[in-house]
Amino acid sequence: MTKVRFPADGASPQSETEAKALKISQSVVRDGSGGSSTVRSRERTKKVLTVVGARPQFVKAAVVSRHLRILAGNAPFNEVLVHTGQHYDHLMSDVFFQQLEMTPAARNLEVGSSSPAQQLALMMERLDLVFREEQPDAVLVYGDTNSTLAAAIVSTRYDIPLVHVEAGERIFRRREVPEEVNRVLTDHAASLCLTSTQRATSYLLREGMSPERVRFVGDPMFDLFTWARTNLARLTVVSPETLGVAPDGYHLATIHRAQNTSSREALIPLLEALDRSSLPVLLPVHPRVRDLLRKWRWQPRANLRLVEPLGYFDFLAALLSCRKVVTDSGGVTREAFFARRPCIVPMENSWWVEIAEAGWALETGSDTEALTEALESFTPPNEAPEGLFGDGHSADRIVREVNELLAGTAAHNAAWHPHGTFEVLPQARATNFTHRNYRVFLQRFIDAGYEFAPFDKGAELLETGKPFVLLRHDVDLDLHRALRIAEIEADAGVHSTFFLLVRTDHYNLFSAESTDVVRRLLVLGHYLGLHFDVAAYPNATAAEDLAAACAQEVTLLQSWFEREITMVSYHRPSALVLTGDRALSHPLPHTYMPLYTRSIRYMSDSRGQWREGEPTLTDTFRERKPFHILTHPIWWNERPTTPYEALQQYVHDQRRALELSVARNSASYRVGWMARALEP
Repeated sequence: MTKVRFPADGASPQSETEAKALKISQSVVRDGSGGSSTVRSRERTKKVLTVVGARPQFVKAAVVSRHLRILAGNAPFNEVLVHTGQHYDHLMSDVFFQQLEMTPAARNLEVGSSSPAQQLALMMERLDLVFREEQPDAVLVYGDTNSTLAAAIVSTRYDIPLVHVEAGERIFRRREVPEEVNRVLTDHAASLCLTSTQRATSYLLREGMSPERVRFVGDPMFDLFTWARTNLARLTVVSPETLGVAPDGYHLATIHRAQNTSSREALIPLLEALDRSSLPVLLPVHPRVRDLLRKWRWQPRANLRLVEPLGYFDFLAALLSCRKVVTDSGGVTREAFFARRPCIVPMENSWWVEIAEAGWALETGSDTEALTEALESFTPPNEAPEGLFGDGHSADRIVREVNELLAGTAAHNAAWHPHGTFEVLPQARATNFTHRNYRVFLQRFIDAGYEFAPFDKGAELLETGKPFVLLRHDVDLDLHRALRIAEIEADAGVHSTFFLLVRTDHYNLFSAESTDVVRRLLVLGHYLGLHFDVAAYPNATAAEDLAAACAQEVTLLQSWFEREITMVSYHRPSALVLTGDRALSHPLPHTYMPLYTRSIRYMSDSRGQWREGEPTLTDTFRERKPFHILTHPIWWNERPTTPYEALQQYVHDQRRALELSVARNSASYRVGWMARALEP
């Protein structure tokens, strides 16, 4: 591996030191056979820059890089591997390149250990040099380390598509788990988020990511485990016996998370609990933990055995021979599950909740007594479920997704909006569909001497020659928005007809809440009509069949609200409905009969705009002729809102209402803000 020397901290970006560093950093890019070649032309190849820096990332990159090298023989791109040096021990880095047969890193940034912020800043500074020199077409990162975040941030500065493997995992703790912040920020910077579990996929979608940016591929660690398990005999260097323990006669532990190592009070009680185990506990010591123990001059006195970090295959051999696993590492938790070893996690809300749900991981938090008890008695209650982390072929899927990203046009135009790329989104345009303007709209008719009438008075009023409005609202989505319109009209002394759907996915007309809303609307003096959805009756093809179905819904609506229904409208009217055939709703009339669409001027705000201009600005209004006006309450809001944004807000409101409804009906979901909202 070529080690690249960088300028001293604080050197000017334009300094002679940096210029020399840039010259030195002209390192080779290894081809698939292990030979070297000069940096290939950007015009002839597309380049993937893989950034790693910690043990789990070496493991995942080993699997994926191998497949990338295989594909590189048939595709116009290559991979450049960059090691940040975040884990700088030989046993924590170089050994992985050797044991996992990884192509040596083209560059080693030699960042080493320091404060988190200093380490991140130095990584970004040195990655900046690498990015400018390599000019990659895509950046590939893994997991949640500082190396991951540093590469993510720099990739955004150069507008380089970022691919994040193991995206979406959440434990919803950031104060004590800085890796969570790294992962969240990287996910939201990534053009492509590749998840190891279906749960992670659902988390990202819940956070508002477009499905176009999220793919479930499975876990490359499972790929490697599946292969390595059958090859351990020729790959291991040490065995349990050489470490001083007997097969199936010890527990294996790893401890390194900040919440467990940030203070003596956090770490030492944990180690002492391990030391009290009735079986020996083997603990490969993380470099940071090793330094802390030296600083605090702490040593185990009983059954805790501190050993040097193990290579991947040696660690796997130790894992397969142990009785139980104690770890705060998400990677080791998964490996324990792959090996079907009970895992004790000294954290709360740890990663891989699927394993805990399956009964193969037990969270003990900071309770050392619970940890001691679990070491003695914890046994998984269930058989391990299959497929939680894929089928062992995730690397194939990862490489395919990277290849498609490089081959497509979406690489530099990711779907940053939940619904897709910005090109597919409706353009913002001015709208005056506000509650204030609706009041003005009504007042113009009132000032012009128009009468607002129910539909069953339309024919009679037409003969008088007086100006009138048949004002109608089709309530397709939201009863609450309909009530707001009803209140505005009542304040103006106007009464209109609200057409309600009996069969719809958007509201339950007969629930207690919906019934209350409709009754409040009726108290204001408004009228009810049936909004009939022909699509709800796919087998009703003849006019008499639709009329019979319509009559049933009318009877139901009248019975429930104890109000006479005298008019029918149609939801998304078909060409047949638009002919105006009265037989479709016989014996009741419907709003698309010629009387209401030809004899009377019919105008609608369908799709959130007046299709033939604002009614009060037409010749019909100036001539004081009658109107049949249809509005949809969903389009009218307190502030100017485009139809697309209005619908997005509706979806958000419905989601919140659904969550409250579920919490109200199930204590299992009654947590956080929902519990507070439902307090008496």
